[in-house]
Amino acid sequence: MQTTEVRFGGSQLRLNSDGSAFLPEHNTLLIADVHLGKSGVFRKAGIPTPQGLHEKNLKQLINAFDTHPESTVLFLGDVFHGLQNKETRSLQSLLLKYPKHTFIVVKGNHDFDLPEWEQLNVVNEWTIGKLHFLHEPPGADFETDTPFSRANAQERFPNLTEDIFLVCGHLHPGVALRGRGRSRARIKAFFWNDWLCVLPAFGTFTGQHALKVPGTYFGIVDGELIKLTE
Repeated sequence: MQTTEVRFGGSQLRLNSDGSAFLPEHNTLLIADVHLGKSGVFRKAGIPTPQGLHEKNLKQLINAFDTHPESTVLFLGDVFHGLQNKETRSLQSLLLKYPKHTFIVVKGNHDFDLPEWEQLNVVNEWTIGKLHFLHEPPGADFETDTPFSRANAQERFPNLTEDIFLVCGHLHPGVALRGRGRSRARIKAFFWNDWLCVLPAFGTFTGQHALKVPGTYFGIVDGELIKLTE
């Protein structure tokens, strides 16, 4: 797994090519938007899905946990994709294998059927130093690509001051790459500016959303991190 170090909110932030991020000073692993159980939800609705998506998700989680031993794992929302099913219950078996890890879930909009497992500490938001963790960036809008500004965010999050830096998920950020002719490809990407950082979706069945807002983007291509804009 490739990594790259950046500074955000006065803290060292290690970006990982699996889409997670790590705060070395706090031994905290950040994972956004796993959407575990989504393929099961689709199959139940009669929508075909590729085989092996759930198993791939679990393998990615195992690799992330193993790479960051005895860490606090902070899920930035949408760990699950709605109602619990056979796929989502397999997560509890996995968490039981990591008793030295601490697991915290910042509740997301898809986490409306959270199980009452003692391994999961469920919160609405979380704070580490100057970093404040939410699922959804305040003022974000998929349809209109609302520009991220402190003024917009403060309307929904009045506690946002100059010394608070937000780390979020929810948007599944990505970028569109243009090739020869009319060929285009979308890839997952980390996004941040001077006050907001948005992690890409960790799940394998999530898609990407081009934010179309100024900032720094690190795209993920074939397991490598590529700085695209600043």
